[in-house]
Amino acid sequence: MRSFTRTLRRAAVAAAALTLAATPAMAASSTDSSSGSSGSGKGAAPGTSFLTAGKAEMDSTSTATASTGEYMYWSFPALSGQDVTATVTLKFPTQRSAASTWRVDVFDGIRRHQPCATGHPQNAAAPAATEVKLDCGPRTVRPWSEAWASDPLPGTYYVRVAATDLSQKDVGLKVDVTLELSAEGGGDIGPDAGQDDALKAPLVPITRGGQVLQPGQVADTRKVTMDGFDNGDDRWLSGTTGRWVWTVGSGIAAMLLGVGGYMFARHPRRWFR
Repeated sequence: MRSFTRTLRRAAVAAAALTLAATPAMAASSTDSSSGSSGSGKGAAPGTSFLTAGKAEMDSTSTATASTGEYMYWSFPALSGQDVTATVTLKFPTQRSAASTWRVDVFDGIRRHQPCATGHPQNAAAPAATEVKLDCGPRTVRPWSEAWASDPLPGTYYVRVAATDLSQKDVGLKVDVTLELSAEGGGDIGPDAGQDDALKAPLVPITRGGQVLQPGQVADTRKVTMDGFDNGDDRWLSGTTGRWVWTVGSGIAAMLLGVGGYMFARHPRRWFR
């Protein structure tokens, strides 16, 4: 009985020691996770893939702390007519062993890479540099596009920040990332997004075959009349009345031809007596 009691006491002491040893580690991990990323406004921490991309909003700033060598993804909504710009600022708290090259890319909702129409999407950072800036402005978001085209359409867009040239010794170093999303324009502006707001004049001049231009007139200013055209149901066999008459008459003619063909095929001798 005494040996059993001693065993229980030893087990309790061991469990208490394990609990005390695990408590600081858990506290440290929770502190690291809370301080690892922070947001400004509606910003969010980035993910490491398209599926885990952090959700960001337009005209907002997101700040986060990541490890060098990881992919950083954010997602944000874009409307038709908007000129989106993604500005990224990278800060290096510690000096690195070699130069590194960083790049920002923008993808649309079906993960097609959209080229940057404005900005500097790629930049190199010297080993002693403490900050590097990147920005990318894709083409104007269009309200519609052809099936074969890769024009940017409204929907969810993705921003990816990553190092394209990095020394193996610098992998895992801390880096502070700030993402700023801004947009200009917006709204349903029609199929000619990013070009003229509207067509001020017709593409094809208003012409009328057989009419001669008068002195001082041009094709798009002369008066167009409808003389010689049927403009209503004021005539018999025209408009709605004409369609009914021709439909009924064609049905009767088809019925008579069908009956005549049947009689000819059924009793051909009667026709040649």
